[in-house]
Amino acid sequence: MRVLVTGASGQIGSYVLERFADECDALGVDLRDCSIKELKDLVIQGDLRDYEFVRNVVKDVNAVIHLAAQVSVENSWNDPVYDAENNVIATINLLKACSDYGVERFVYVSSAAVYGNPQYVPIDEKHPKSPISPYGVSKLAGEYYCKVFSDRIHTVIIRPFNVFSARMDPNNPYSGVITKFISRVKQKLPPVIYGDGKQTRDFVHVRDVADFIEMALKRGKNGEAYNVGTGRETSILELAEIIMEIGGINGEPVFDKPRKGDIRRSCADISKARKLGFEPKTDLGRDLKGILEFT
Repeated sequence: MRVLVTGASGQIGSYVLERFADECDALGVDLRDCSIKELKDLVIQGDLRDYEFVRNVVKDVNAVIHLAAQVSVENSWNDPVYDAENNVIATINLLKACSDYGVERFVYVSSAAVYGNPQYVPIDEKHPKSPISPYGVSKLAGEYYCKVFSDRIHTVIIRPFNVFSARMDPNNPYSGVITKFISRVKQKLPPVIYGDGKQTRDFVHVRDVADFIEMALKRGKNGEAYNVGTGRETSILELAEIIMEIGGINGEPVFDKPRKGDIRRSCADISKARKLGFEPKTDLGRDLKGILEFT
């Protein structure tokens, strides 16, 4: 099997490309140059908004794992057109080219941002979709295009929650809090928490996300969406305390005024993913310790 991974220089994409490169004929594509030495020769640099480029990179592949995206919520507000071009137009180009060339499977990595402010927790895949940023809207639009194309190509949608790893992007809204906390602690400063710290998130290590992407590629049902998380809520205060303990910082975090639009609670219902055999291995304390030691 020949697998194409888009966004292969990114946090999730780089781990996914590594995973498939060990198991089959895999290549990656990214808008930016790949900085990971071991993957550099596997990543083609190019723009997925260019349909002719897309046609050339998909014509000889069996499956596409689409991770390339503009992921900053703030940037999506500053330039919603750029956000839509990268997250919607690029996805349409890929789906059309895959359909034309008979690519067998297409895995679209969406986002928990499609849900917006949760009406209930844990959040299952049937939860109403009401994104609160242009980024969330663009990811949801990509999902709908996948569903429309599902009669031409086997498509599976994945909605990761708060992914973290040693390759975290500080601009990513779903791992940014961890990178900011670690940065402070490495300077021997306490983390800054906006609000009371009782906000919760579902932090999942990228290893688990890569595991599920592989399962979804092989066994995911056509046109279906799957949450990927741990199914466990962690408060921002608890996160700060874990990182402070690992970093040897005594005292209390610094509290600042709440941020406008901050979601109060977020946690994935992963029952559907578990039916495919998924069982998260994330251990927040252990994995964060590994990241602090790595960085």
